[in-house]
This record gives sequence, C-alpha cells and structure tokens, in this order.
Amino acid sequence: MDIHQRDLSLLLALDVLLEEESVSAAATRLGLSQPAMSSQLRRLRNLFQDPLLTPSGRRLVATTRALEIKDSLKEHLNGLDLLVRENRGFDPATSGNTFRIIATDYAHAVLAPIFGKWIAAQAPNARLAFLPFSPPDVWPSLTEDRADLALVTSMSLPEAKTLPGLEEGFCVILRKGHPLGAGPMSLEAFCSAEHVLASPEGGGFVGAADKILAERGYQRRVALSAPSFLLAPAIVARTDYICLLPRRLAVLYEHMVDSIELPFETPVFRMDLFWHPRRQHDPAHIWFRQEVKKLIEAV
Repeated sequence: MDIHQRDLSLLLALDVLLEEESVSAAATRLGLSQPAMSSQLRRLRNLFQDPLLTPSGRRLVATTRALEIKDSLKEHLNGLDLLVRENRGFDPATSGNTFRIIATDYAHAVLAPIFGKWIAAQAPNARLAFLPFSPPDVWPSLTEDRADLALVTSMSLPEAKTLPGLEEGFCVILRKGHPLGAGPMSLEAFCSAEHVLASPEGGGFVGAADKILAERGYQRRVALSAPSFLLAPAIVARTDYICLLPRRLAVLYEHMVDSIELPFETPVFRMDLFWHPRRQHDPAHIWFRQEVKKLIEAV
C-alpha cells in the first residue's frame, strides 16, 4: 500500500492511540466519535498489516511492531508540525499556544507569578504550564515536545541548545525572635545550630555549604532533611532550626521568617535554559525563549 494514497490523519491518529492506549480517549482528544476512531484503527491495521494495539484488561497495549515505529512516527510528525509552524508568522497577541516549561519548585515559586503577569499582558489567549522537574524525564520531554523549555541546574544535556539563565546565592533563614537573629552570625554559631537541609533528591544530609565548611575545618549538624525548599520556611518558623534558602525565595517568606547573611561566602547555583535543537527556528519558540530570558534577567 502506498502511503501517498493514504490520509495523513491516519498517522496522527496512530500517534494519539499509542499515547492514550484507548480508542475512546484518543477519540476525545481528536474530537472524533468512538466509531470513527475505531474505523481509523481498522484502516491503520490494514495499512501496517499488524494489530498495532491489542486488548489488555481495560486498555490497549502496543504490539512489537507498534513499539518499533512509535518513536520514529513521533519524530516525523513533529518535523511536519515544525515545517508548518516555521513557514507562518507568530503573533503573541493572537496566539492560543500553550507554552510549557520544566522547572524546579524554587523556580515555580519565584517565577510563576511574574511569568503569569507577563503572559496575560503579552499573549492573553495563550497559556503557560510549569511542569515538575524530574531529571530522567527532562530530555525525553523536550524531544517529544511535551515541554518547550527546561530551566534547571546541574544538568548535562550535550544535544540541547542552551542559554545562561538565573544565578542565585543563599542566605540563612530562622524564626522571628531566634537568639541567633539578633546580630551578625559567627561561623561557630552557624555550625552549632541545628539545620534543615532541602534535598530535592530526597533524604540527603549534605549540601553545597558542607564542602565550603569542610575546607575551613568546620562541620554543621543537619538534623532534618526536607524534599523541597518550599517546606523549609514553615518548619523553621516553628522551631529553632536554621536553614540555607535561596535569596529570592527567602524574600517571599519574610512575613514568616527572618533572614540574615551567611558567615562565609555563599554557595552559588545557576539555572540554565535548555531546548531541543528542532525548535531552534520555530517562530513561537524563538519568541518564548527570548521573553523568558529577559524576564529571568530582570528578576
């Protein structure tokens, strides 16, 4: 069978069927009736001479043949979509795009309100989605167009396009009225306090500050490990623990906790922007990443 004689919508239907593993869910997503979607699947099975999807409990599972073509199909469809987008202009004022950016909880808290105001002013019909940061999923999400940008730190993505993003240092947060908050904190006082450590990977008790302290012959005691920076202010506000928190994040919680300077040079981290090379010349993506870069620089 010659694909040139076939409707391209069949391949679009197959892509969605492989993602949804359900005829009804695929029909809903494509705006078709369930019988029409079933008809598409029959035609696809005839085209590929393979069942493609077979029942397994309440869902359909891909056959070996379907799994073989799944990634290649996605790549070719993305290429066709990009070909169309690159040959039409982009007007943010009328765009109904949904822009998706992977970021850490720190970036969500600091940047989401700023980005929300920006998108409402510059592209009122568009939408913005902040997606969670999961290191193994960053590159697949960019490759499969599940995300437009990633704003993350300490990642090696050699195939990605990148721009320098946001640089950040730390301060110490502690409860209001804490004895150590009365004046400049000494290194000895810092090390004698009990600490909360934000450990995004979960369960860690060593951070960037510990290396700096060790080089000076000091050691602190991390008494509590939390999986998110966003949890630390609520913990610190009700205990005598202290915590290193990114400066821009600490400002958001100044109603709950006090912040003071570290008694040593602050560790610094940088969050960079990453995207797939396929999107390099996409007009909508060019606008989005340039605007995100400007917003970050102004924070």
